[in-house]
Amino acid sequence: MKAQKFTLYTLILVFLFLCLPVSAFAAAPPELSAEAYILIDMETGQVLAEKNADARRSPASTTKIMTALVALENASLEDEMTASADAINSVPYDYVRAGIKIGETMKFSTLLDLMLITSANEASNIIAENISPDGTMQGFTDLMNQKAADLGLKSESTHFTNSSGLEEETHYTTARDLAIISRAAMQNDIFREVVKRTEFTMPDTNLRKSSEWQVGHLAFTNKLLISRSTHYSEVTGIKTGYTDLAGLCLVSSAVNPDGLELISVVLGAQSEKYQFGDSQALLEHGFKNFRKQQLVQKGEYVAREEVEDAVDGKKVEIETNGELSYILPEDQEERENDLTDEITYFESPFKAPIEAGQVLGKKEYFYKGKSIGSVELVAKDSIEKTTIAILRDKYRQIISDKRFIFGVKAAAGAILVILILIFILRLVNRRRKRRYGSYYPYKSKRRKYRSKRFR
Repeated sequence: MKAQKFTLYTLILVFLFLCLPVSAFAAAPPELSAEAYILIDMETGQVLAEKNADARRSPASTTKIMTALVALENASLEDEMTASADAINSVPYDYVRAGIKIGETMKFSTLLDLMLITSANEASNIIAENISPDGTMQGFTDLMNQKAADLGLKSESTHFTNSSGLEEETHYTTARDLAIISRAAMQNDIFREVVKRTEFTMPDTNLRKSSEWQVGHLAFTNKLLISRSTHYSEVTGIKTGYTDLAGLCLVSSAVNPDGLELISVVLGAQSEKYQFGDSQALLEHGFKNFRKQQLVQKGEYVAREEVEDAVDGKKVEIETNGELSYILPEDQEERENDLTDEITYFESPFKAPIEAGQVLGKKEYFYKGKSIGSVELVAKDSIEKTTIAILRDKYRQIISDKRFIFGVKAAAGAILVILILIFILRLVNRRRKRRYGSYYPYKSKRRKYRSKRFR
């Protein structure tokens, strides 16, 4: 009996569990060991998950993302760059090096490979000194901080004092800002091509043959590039980082078969296992629970509205004039609860004439109360205006025209002046008649003649 009750209770619990809304679990971010992280869409920058994303942190070698972005905007891949003593000797002994020698010259393209693929710190210093307007690290970091400002980042959250990620008190950023910097860098085709590679070939230099480079110094650092997942088809970048203060860091990106590409920033992971494991889990969370969904297509029917003064009382059919897509949760219930839209017309009520394609308003979409985009609303067909309405409006236009009003007032004023002048002239004539009436004898004779006749 007890066994039967236990089985019954178990079945009930399983049934209840299965009946729970899937949305309660669908978009919950994974539990990560990282102290700060963020997950964004590459195309739009939309945030899909975050934790302590605005906390100031040491970026370690993820700094080199900004170094590369600034360098690519200020140098050509074929530019020859020479290593100074300061560029080599300023790298602490326990930081990653490629083994570049003082006075060694190589192309910017080679230094870019060393900096982004192997994370060679002296390579970033050489790039910085050769691009800096005054040949100093300060001159280059001024360019880095200006670029940060151009991207809309505040100095309170992001500030650079070196090109490599060397620990310094005033050298810091946040997970959110690092995602913004990475997204901007990935718009550069050269940067994107470099950060997805795991190998490269060193050329001959002025100081050695290509075969003389130590292979151990040329190993790639981003092991996520060789990972496999059922949720994404390719890892497309980006950069590792590590110092004692920063912990293990990784900015990564991946794309799925549908073309959705995400950027993950993981800062302060406790071990290399979590550095890559947390990054992969965060990326997979995004691909599993979100997808780009088309909210509206061009030419979709919206409404049919009354139009004042329309010929035959014709109504205007309103349709969308654009497309809008947004990354939303896979779960339909969650999506419908948080997605709303609002229609705004620029004129109400509508008045004829209306041209086909004329913009009449907009349809704006909101997700969790935040505007995520809008499309124009236009008239599908033309609506003509009635002849009576045309004549009425022409009359109103004429009588409301300032020149017409001025002309009427001027004419009325002129008439008034003329009437006043006529009145004055008549008044003067009467006075003259009274004063000089005896000097007109023919008039007096006429009066006498008429008086005799009718006596």
